[in-house]
Amino acid sequence: MSQSNDPYGPEQYRYRLPDPTVAVERAFGVAKHASVLDGLVAATKVVVVSLLLSLPLTTAALLAGLVTFSVYGSNKLVDAEDEVNCPDRASFVARNRELLLFGTLGAYVVALGLAALDGVDSFLLTLVPAVAAVLYSTPWLPFDGGTRVKDLLVANTVLVAGSWAVYVTFIPVAYADAAVSVTAVVVCVFFFLQTVVAGEVLNARDVVGDRAEGVRTMATVFGVRRTQWALYALDGFSLVLLAWAATTDILASPLAIALVPAVGYSVLVTALVGRDVDRRRLGTCRDCQYLVMLCCVAVAA
Repeated sequence: MSQSNDPYGPEQYRYRLPDPTVAVERAFGVAKHASVLDGLVAATKVVVVSLLLSLPLTTAALLAGLVTFSVYGSNKLVDAEDEVNCPDRASFVARNRELLLFGTLGAYVVALGLAALDGVDSFLLTLVPAVAAVLYSTPWLPFDGGTRVKDLLVANTVLVAGSWAVYVTFIPVAYADAAVSVTAVVVCVFFFLQTVVAGEVLNARDVVGDRAEGVRTMATVFGVRRTQWALYALDGFSLVLLAWAATTDILASPLAIALVPAVGYSVLVTALVGRDVDRRRLGTCRDCQYLVMLCCVAVAA
């Protein structure tokens, strides 16, 4: 009997065996589209901040994860640009709208409850991302009959980056009942700069959809190439900030040096913008910066 007619031959089972990579890819896609990965990134940032400031690891990381999942998940429910920029995500959100709505609202309620149990400072800090999200998405500015901060060049990124930098830096400080130090302020500025870079990288990736919706970003106004050079400059300023903090003993030199590879990784991801790469994976590559950061800081701490 030939191999092709053998019911137990490998040819009979070639397409029957499940491919484990398919399940992994689907699970990763769900985590990304549902903003679970965004929550994990925020939790990672809080752990990094705790290590940099010599703070104990607390449930502040869990709190940051819940808040970030809620804010970004809610934003995806109303983000019209996704129809062009990320059709896969738009389709996922459309299929799971009610589940995402209840999940994101529930996550923020839980986060506020946990923060209230810790104290007033934690509770007020936990409101910052929500307030920023409302200011970002609603037409409250008295221009042209009502304008969103989202539609204002630079201000949109500054608001988002500022709110998240303040939150991930100072929520572990509040949980540890620690004083706000100069080191904490420097760390906040560093995360602000890196979050601005991350935000504009994603804006450059989404330039087609943003132009269609009239959203003004650096990429839609100045072009992708000029935006890249501006982001290189911000990464350069981040390195100058780290060097200054190390030489003035504001931040321990080993910790400052440990952050350098993450900045270098940021430069590499920025260089990929506009090249022949999978746009859907560019944001994930950018988020991996914080995994690099965590590994390097954990070794140095």
